[in-house]
Amino acid sequence: MQKGDSDAFLEVYNQYHQPLYHYVLRFVKSPAIAEDVLQDVFLKIWEIRSRIDPALSFKAYLYRICRNSVFKLLKKIAIDENLRVQVMQQFAQSVADADLKVLWQQYQELLQAAIDRLPPQRQKVFKLCREEGMTYEQVAAALGISRNTVKEHMVLAMKLIREHLDQYGDTPTQFMLLLFLISELPAAQQLILG
Repeated sequence: MQKGDSDAFLEVYNQYHQPLYHYVLRFVKSPAIAEDVLQDVFLKIWEIRSRIDPALSFKAYLYRICRNSVFKLLKKIAIDENLRVQVMQQFAQSVADADLKVLWQQYQELLQAAIDRLPPQRQKVFKLCREEGMTYEQVAAALGISRNTVKEHMVLAMKLIREHLDQYGDTPTQFMLLLFLISELPAAQQLILG
């Protein structure tokens, strides 16, 4: 494969596509998105084939590229509103209605438990920003604190929520949290629950 042998590449593709697909699907929960990630992964493998060190574990290398590609996609989702909406729609379509409602309920319970653990002022700031949709400036004015204090409360709140979900949640629930953290809660609920 290092020398451009397309048959060798096809063999690698056939051997690793299914396991990598299931690995990526665990994170993104959308078959279409998983396929897109894998297409990028295999394209990257082909492009860098001459630099792949045969002495290293190729399988571990593939999984690392997949993981990095998923994280790269999640960063893109965080800053691109259209992509975020598309991912939310694909996620909602990829899970059976009953499963989605159970998952959403589990997510809501874990999220609420995490929010309940926040100190009172941080909890208030978080709810105003995420549930009421207020800007940092609006929250600062309403509570008589600085914008930087609001920002600090939000950073610390999201950190605690992520840690709580890492400790008590599973991968689908963590994916729901990620979508929540990068989108507005009312829009996410409406899109998922109809």
